[in-house]
Amino acid sequence: MPWQLPYAVLSGYQFLRPMFEYIKGIIIAIENEDVMVESGLFGFRVKVTPFVPSLQVGNEKKLLLRFFLKENGEFVYYGFEDSGERQYFDLLRDTKGIGPRTAFKILSRICWKELYELICAENVDFLVSRTNLGSKTIKRILLELKPRIIKGDGTLPSPGLTQSQSWQEVRSALTALGYSTSEVDEKLNELWKENRGTDPSTESLLKQALKKMSGRE
Repeated sequence: MPWQLPYAVLSGYQFLRPMFEYIKGIIIAIENEDVMVESGLFGFRVKVTPFVPSLQVGNEKKLLLRFFLKENGEFVYYGFEDSGERQYFDLLRDTKGIGPRTAFKILSRICWKELYELICAENVDFLVSRTNLGSKTIKRILLELKPRIIKGDGTLPSPGLTQSQSWQEVRSALTALGYSTSEVDEKLNELWKENRGTDPSTESLLKQALKKMSGRE
């Protein structure tokens, strides 16, 4: 077993965190949600969401960082495309009962710009469906985060309308046609995985959804 300092000792090095603002280097491998970035003489394994663009082996990439110390003495690095994504990660992980792993899970399923809209709209059902978290957890996130993101003091990014509007419009249209909520959410989740990282129009998304609902794919 590799020699490791005790967690109690290593935890004292948390003061180093502000020194690691970002990493810039060449992507040498991609494994699911992890990218290996070679910077200087070191290779870093960094977790990134599927909304981070230009992730190709051989490309140079700059990622804003957050990192955390696990009880086994290992560091986990999270990389972000921009300050908005990192700020919402910080907001989520500071929410009661939500740590960095769950915060990353949420942002891997919902782009931070879309999350802003869903929180403002208090769309509990949609958030539960997309994240697979319980309604109590989602309601706690809404209770703590909504006042912070709508206070309008300029400390947090407030994006305009994003792709969530298309998804919500399609969801409303399908339920109006008589499809059950559970059936609609199931098909929209399938479509979301297929369209991950893209921004389909309402018309395009509705056509895809109707094909799925009718079984014509």
